[in-house]
Amino acid sequence: MKNLPSQFKSVSIVILLTAASLVPFVSRAEDAQATVETNFISAIYTAAETAEFVKLTQATLASLAAGQETEMVAKLTDLETAWDDQEKTLRPKNEAIWTALDKTLDKGISALRSSHKNLAKGKAALEELLKNLELATKH
Repeated sequence: MKNLPSQFKSVSIVILLTAASLVPFVSRAEDAQATVETNFISAIYTAAETAEFVKLTQATLASLAAGQETEMVAKLTDLETAWDDQEKTLRPKNEAIWTALDKTLDKGISALRSSHKNLAKGKAALEELLKNLELATKH
């Protein structure tokens, strides 16, 4: 930078400082995802604890695939209620796993029950929920 004109030196310094300041954010996001994935590898819930969620998620997806919107919303509400009812039992076992599952369910609910439904996004979220429930369950 010694031979650059002063305006280029200032811009270069700003670019370097900006890039350096983003490293912790990227690192934290990657660390959080790695933590969740690591936690899922060590399953913590029993099959009995997750069976109802799996059944209701599958029923919601089946209603979605059949184009039965009213039934899909009802099953989704049943799933949300069952999940909320078990929060006090499941959450303390592992906050990271519970939060990841909860956020995935919330994505599905938001996509499928909003006034601007996004069926593809909702379907993808529920499929992800099933996958993550499987990973979180001891067999």
